[in-house]
Amino acid sequence: MKRLLSFISALLILGASAAFADVSVKKLDDGKIEVTFFYGNPRAQEVLLAGDFTDWQNGAVPMEKGEKGFSYTKIVAPGTVMKYKFISDGNWTEDLREPDKVDDGFGGHNGLVDVDALTASAGSGAPAKKAGLKFATWSMLGAQAKWGDGGDGTEANKNELQTAGLNLTSYMKASGDALPGMPVYFEIAVAEQKGFDNIYNKGKTGWGAGFMNLLVDTIFDPVYYFGGQAEKKTHLGHFKVGFDTPIVNYTTGYKYAKLPPHTNVNWTTIDKEWEAGYSEVGGFSQFDFTPALNLLLGNLGVESQLVVGPNRAADRAGNRYGLYAYANAKFFTGSFSHYVDVQYNGAYGTKYNELFKEIMEMDIIGGYQGNYGPVTVKANYLYNGYGSNANADGTKSYFTPASSDVGTTDDCAPIIDNMAANASVTFSNDLLTGNLGFRMRGAQAGMMYVEDGPDDHTNISDQLGKLNHMRVFGDFNIWAYYGVNVGISPYFQMALRKESAKAVTTDVGLRPYFTIDLNELANANAKITGYAQTYLCFTKDAKFDNGDKTFSLDQAALTYEQKFDNDYFKGFKSVAVFDNRSADGSLISLTNDFDVIANITAQAGLGLRLAKEGKADPLSPFGFYVGAKTKIPVLYKPTAYVQYMYGMDPYAEFNDGPTAYRLDSGDLTFKDGYADYNGNAAVRVGLQWDL
Repeated sequence: MKRLLSFISALLILGASAAFADVSVKKLDDGKIEVTFFYGNPRAQEVLLAGDFTDWQNGAVPMEKGEKGFSYTKIVAPGTVMKYKFISDGNWTEDLREPDKVDDGFGGHNGLVDVDALTASAGSGAPAKKAGLKFATWSMLGAQAKWGDGGDGTEANKNELQTAGLNLTSYMKASGDALPGMPVYFEIAVAEQKGFDNIYNKGKTGWGAGFMNLLVDTIFDPVYYFGGQAEKKTHLGHFKVGFDTPIVNYTTGYKYAKLPPHTNVNWTTIDKEWEAGYSEVGGFSQFDFTPALNLLLGNLGVESQLVVGPNRAADRAGNRYGLYAYANAKFFTGSFSHYVDVQYNGAYGTKYNELFKEIMEMDIIGGYQGNYGPVTVKANYLYNGYGSNANADGTKSYFTPASSDVGTTDDCAPIIDNMAANASVTFSNDLLTGNLGFRMRGAQAGMMYVEDGPDDHTNISDQLGKLNHMRVFGDFNIWAYYGVNVGISPYFQMALRKESAKAVTTDVGLRPYFTIDLNELANANAKITGYAQTYLCFTKDAKFDNGDKTFSLDQAALTYEQKFDNDYFKGFKSVAVFDNRSADGSLISLTNDFDVIANITAQAGLGLRLAKEGKADPLSPFGFYVGAKTKIPVLYKPTAYVQYMYGMDPYAEFNDGPTAYRLDSGDLTFKDGYADYNGNAAVRVGLQWDL
């Protein structure tokens, strides 16, 4: 196996297509600008437009479906600049015909609309002039005071002030062409504080000392003070530079720069979260030969891509050398098209002069998508090969993949343990959509360059499924009436090999859901959506007739969204959720966002946490929060916010954007929203910039 891995790796190291999209502008008589976004894939079921003007996915707006695709029109003032992407059937999609672009910090790009530049070029046939470097920032300035039990789990100090502080997080960014044909992107982490205890910390820092430290260092050394002080967190975060030629586009990145992501049909095979080497010793190169292929194959009507990426990021930290390489091609277009994609990944040694001495992992990934009129067929296959090293005492050192849910691997495991596959058939028309699929995953099957574990990500298991399991799944929905869509997503899952040492379960799930668009049904600008997720588990080796069965309602949610044609009360969105997935307790929550005068969004919600049998009762089973946010027309138009919460905290961490909710993997439930605020309360104010 090791010789085979070495041969394939050495050979490779030597040796996607998007739907049509467009942006158009029109100057109106009152001086404002009408901007129309278009996404030309009429086969998509739902397309959302997300950007800095929608708070990205938190307020993404649905695009209107037409005969040739989806469109959305927005009226803006002259001088407006907008960043955007499409979300097509749940998948983030870059507009490859964007009028301009900026690096998104995750290996891809956001479309950029400068309405003044587009208006100047409209009707002339000349493209909008692109600037050189475009400077941006993602910054937060905030203050917080927190009351609670101080973390001791008792009610003795429940109402005492525990901490108070002022905080700054700021990332300064620049992207664009440093020289013609030389794209560059870099980010400086100026400040990265998370806590709010630098002015007062009960038993540690008094008010006098805290304010004195704040006053002196803000005047004399603000970057040191807000950059983390003793931690010295000010640093070069992302750095990427490259060059574009008619033959190859080259990119190199360092440290927190993300590898350029890649999707192979059903699977994301290079994660947008995968760093180039966060321990300051790693990096990557990418050679994209797509320009050369387009010269060779463009006249044949074949869209193709060839990318080779040698790197020192196979373990995310930057210690292990690696390689990814993929090639894909799309044949024909329209309703009858075929797409194939093949990818290789390799994990090698940790020293430059022993590159192939340790060939520890090899991934071979294949994908196919075929469109046959109303029927779409998708399939993926994965094979892993693992290596090991002989020790001086005759034993072996086995390999444990980085950032994966796969543990220590066995290079002599049965071949089925190293395999994963996914296949599905979808039928879709204007009335109904049906999807039926099958997936399987061996006991040690995984993917390099995809996270599972770090930063609470489950990106491998979400795609491949549970280790040593196979699943049959489906999704069926129908437009039952004008504006009424109902559907159901069932699955059945069981062990792939019962004799495997990996955990074995058999379970059945059912997710009914519905959408009622009252605008179509009753001429009211409102929408109701809802879903429930049920789960029936059979424990290890249980028989269906007399096994130990556990049934639960894991989740349920109901959403009501209403819009009004009113300058004072523009609409609201209410979400009621039941979440039973935690081992400690169940959560019932109600969230409300109200869009009111002057672009203010008022927020309010409440929750109830119930302990499960055998678990400790929470200090504050009841929680609530109120808040408000709005953009203010000064200081580069930040979003100002004020928030108060007791017993629950629905908002994202300060460094992640304190005005957004921290949702769990796109669900309507709050991730860890109760854990940190059991018996605690806080008030916050601040400003957030996304420029």
